[in-house]
Amino acid sequence: MTGSPLLMPVLFHLGPVPVTAPVLLTWCIMAVLTFGSGLLTRRLALSRPSSAQAVVELLVDAVSGQI
Repeated sequence: MTGSPLLMPVLFHLGPVPVTAPVLLTWCIMAVLTFGSGLLTRRLALSRPSSAQAVVELLVDAVSGQI
């Protein structure tokens, strides 16, 4: 018999909380997304948006319209 796919080896403990590989990967992805969104939104303007801001707003509006 094979082991359960739900049992993951613990990489380390954060206090009493065991941290597994999927949890660590999720935290890394969240950090990259947070850093990227900070870079994208640091120079937004309401009065005169740049062309890059207009493209990003167009993409966000298209995705929002699809949802």
